[in-house]
Parts: sequence; C-alpha cells; structure tokens
Amino acid sequence: MAVTLFACTFASLITLLVFFTGNTAGAPTSGQCAANLAIKNWASLGDSYSNIVGDGLQDYEALMSADPCLQGRKPQYLSTPSASLSQIASQQVPKLNQDTNFMTISAGANDIGLVQILDACVYNWIGSASLDCAKLLSDAATFMASSAFANSWHELFTRVQAVSSKNAGKAYVISNAAFFDETTPSCTTNSLAVYAGDGQQKYLTNALRKNLNELIHRFNWWQNYLIAKFNREKVPGTDTLKFPVQFVDADDRFNTHRFCRNGVDGTGSDDANTWFSTTQNVQPPLSRAAYEKLSAPATCAANGGWNEYATCRMAKAIQKTSFLSLTKSGSGTGLTNWERVFHPTTRGESAIRDEIVSQIAQGNTLSGHNLRILPLGASITAGFASSDGNGFRKVLYDTLRKTNTISFVGSQGTAPLVHEGHPGWIIQDVSNAASASLPSRPNVVLVHVGTNDILQNKDVDNAPERMGALIDHVLSVANDAVVLIAQILPSTRPGAFDQFVTFNARVASIIDQKQTQGKKVLKVWMPVTTDELQDGVHPTDAGYNKMAQAYIKGLQRAADKGWIGQPVVKV
Repeated sequence: MAVTLFACTFASLITLLVFFTGNTAGAPTSGQCAANLAIKNWASLGDSYSNIVGDGLQDYEALMSADPCLQGRKPQYLSTPSASLSQIASQQVPKLNQDTNFMTISAGANDIGLVQILDACVYNWIGSASLDCAKLLSDAATFMASSAFANSWHELFTRVQAVSSKNAGKAYVISNAAFFDETTPSCTTNSLAVYAGDGQQKYLTNALRKNLNELIHRFNWWQNYLIAKFNREKVPGTDTLKFPVQFVDADDRFNTHRFCRNGVDGTGSDDANTWFSTTQNVQPPLSRAAYEKLSAPATCAANGGWNEYATCRMAKAIQKTSFLSLTKSGSGTGLTNWERVFHPTTRGESAIRDEIVSQIAQGNTLSGHNLRILPLGASITAGFASSDGNGFRKVLYDTLRKTNTISFVGSQGTAPLVHEGHPGWIIQDVSNAASASLPSRPNVVLVHVGTNDILQNKDVDNAPERMGALIDHVLSVANDAVVLIAQILPSTRPGAFDQFVTFNARVASIIDQKQTQGKKVLKVWMPVTTDELQDGVHPTDAGYNKMAQAYIKGLQRAADKGWIGQPVVKV
C-alpha cells in the first residue's frame, strides 16, 4: 500500500481493505462492480492509516467513495489513531453495522513499535540518542514471529468474520509500501532528522534504507502468511471455510516514487512525485507556544500515535533548553503537525485505490494471451512429491489453456508440461541451467528458487543478491519476458523458518529495484502455510494448487500492466 505509519501515521502496516474501485487502466465498469460486489455496508477499521490522509486532501476511502463503482457509498469510519490490534478487535468491531459485508482494516504498526523505530532510525524527535535503531528493528522482527502477534491478528479476523460472514463478506488486505530506494548513493549524506543537537544526524545510508525496507517487506510477508492460515480455517462444527481475506500488494506501484530515488535532490521529500509525506511537505506547522500547550512535558507520555509521541518528546526537550538546533533551515519558528509524516500523499492513496480496484476486477480470468512459459527452479518447480509429479504445472496449464494459447519450455519433464526444475539445486545452479531454455524466448518465466541455498547453508546472507543476478541473467537473454518471482514457501526444518522470511523480505526489495530500473519483474505471494507441506519443504497437492492460482494472479497483474507481449521467436 503505501506506507503505514505506526500509530498515527504508520498506522498500520497493513490495510485490510474491502471493496474498491478506481479510475485506472483496466478498471471495471459500474456493471462489473455490481456483479463482483453486492455491497450492503462498508466499514473502515484500524488506526491512523485509515483516518489520516498524507497531505490533507484525499485518502483512499474518499477516492473509493468518489469512484463510479461505489456509487457514492461512504464507509462507516471507526478507525482511531494509535489503535492496536486488540483495541480494534475489542472497541471498533462491536460498533460495526450488522449488515456490513465489506471493510477496510489498517492495523499492526502500533503493535510492532513503528513510531519508535522511525524516531530512532530516521527522525530523532529530540533526545532520541538513547533509542537503539538496530535493537528496535530486531525486536520488531522477533515480535512479528511471536504467537502474541499471530493471536492478535487471529482475534481481529475472527471478530470481523462473525459479522461479515453473515453477509457473504470479503476483506481485501493491503500491503505497505517500502519508503526508500535503497541503492542510490546520493542520499547517504542526507537526513530527515528534526533535531541534530545531540549529534544524531540520522544519515540515510544505504544500509539504513535497506534495513527499513526489509522491515516493511517482512511485515507484509507476515500479513500474507497469517491471512493464508486464517483462510484455511472452517466455521466450527462445519466444513464451511470462514470468510475470505485477500492480500493485495500495492508496494510496486510506489516504485520511482520513494525517498532517495535517482533524479531528485537529496531525499526527494520536497518533490511532488514522492508519494510519502514528511516534515517538508506536511502542513500546518504548530507554533512553539501551541506546541507546548498541546503536550505538557511534565505529564505527557512518549508513546501513542505519531503526533502525541513526537510532540511529547519535543516538549520534554524544550523544557530543558530554550534553543532547538533543528536540521531544516528556518524550522525553529514552528513545529510540524506530525500525524501525516510517512503516510502516502494523495497520489500514493490513489495508487492504493487503483491496486484494490484491479484486484476486485480481475478475479483469476486471464484471457487472450499467447503464453510461452518457462518454469524455473528446483524440486518444487519440478513438482516433487506431488501425486502426479507435475506439481503446480498441470493445474496452471489446464486453467490457462481454457482462455489463452499456452506452451511450456524447458529441458526437463514430459511435454506439454516441460520445465527447468532441478531438485536440490541452489540459485546459481538454476541460473546456469536457465541457459538451456532461454534461447526458446519464453515471454513468461516463473521462478521459485532459494530453498536449497538456505537448507544447504550456501552463503545464505548473499542468497538474495544471487537471486538478483539470476533475474539479470534471464532478462539478458529474454529481455522482453515477464519474470514472476515467487516468495519461497516456508519450511519446518529446524532453524529455517526465519531465514526464509528474511530471504523473502530481501528479495522483495530487489524486485522493487529491478522494477525501478524498468524491468518487468513481479513478486508473487504464495499463500501456502506449513500446514500444507508434506515433508517440511514440499507442498501437498492442495499447496501446489494454491501455487498455480497465485501464479495466475501474478500473470493477471502483469497483463494489467501491459507487460505480456507476443513471444518474439517461433519455436
């Protein structure tokens, strides 16, 4: 999505979004909307991401309401800044209209302490030297993997389901967007810090940007995974699945619109094409007198939402000194209203709206394309341990051939379900093997690889960079191809799970980099949980079927972007 700021601003790293439509290429007509979404009532739950707009103009709910598909419907706004997952479940859900069947939920950032992380790592709202950026990042990663975090999301989903399932409801969960282009050199001596008086310049080094992006992608991975687990549950005493929650990834729509990208001065915070708000582009400022009145230093607590947290920390510092050494010239005369910092601007909100609309419109109905597909990877690509030995490939082939022209290429397997899947091989081996099939010029390459690098302990820290090199190799030969990179399935092998999460988070950042460079590369979320593995690594038939459907959704997204062309040579 865009970014969700912790409490008040990062409100929730995720937005559980119900029903959207927008004015974007391929957007549905009103008739299509009516067919896909029989809306009774729409509700917006969550924290500040749901009720505070980035630049004071329009948030995604307002943009959705104005869209013809929603026909003027407005949400029941229940979101409150600083709300935690448990507060949303216990305080907001009970207020839902009983005929609500679509809802948006922004939540989770307050639970992982995102406001403190951005203070310690980026903003330095005065006196932040005592906050340890690295430790807070580590603590957040640990908490995301905890049962407490999982249980909080499960309780929220369960309470929402109790209302929505009565009305054939469905929820769309929106990812967050990473904030930075992490590879550019020009931003390493720039800072967004508010206060430099304690020597905490908070320069936006490549390493810092990389770590903060990884945090967002890790958060998104956990949302997708916990949603996948919930979607497997049945209503107690029945064989009926609980109401569906759909994960919608809007992150890549922010490529070329992040902080520190090429072609902008410094961080790009003053540039209209930067789709996040920060100190330089939020209004209005607070006078020092108004600021001191807002947050009494003797009683305020440095917690809660962004505005409360920032003003309290500054108030305590002002109490100690009459002079604030602020890094931005002239900002000593006024202090910013911090609620919108790092929230999407209206352009970012529009991008979120557009992605939701696209997801609602598309379903799994890719049609009219000539697809020459190279399945590339290791044993999961080969279909190891599936009942027919074909894994996801047969379901993928049978589904797509109904409405498309399709062929597979590869040196392994039996036609028509050939592939380039090599059991036990690591990323570098698979990259080398791709050379056998790339001359056939596939226009789609499906990649699932990296599992063996981790399980065989092959320079795991640099495995994401090897994935980046594999992408470059594929596109050096098949430069017109769309490359769909699957987030590798988790594993129950001892010590492997967190390594898989870290790998997927880093690869997500690399995919963003490739897209920013103009390459047709997409991330594909795989909604397969450890409950759908038969040996701790390879999926069951049901898991393989979910992989096929996920690849089809990825292909549809690529088609919506206009990326799928005719194969360039005849084979």
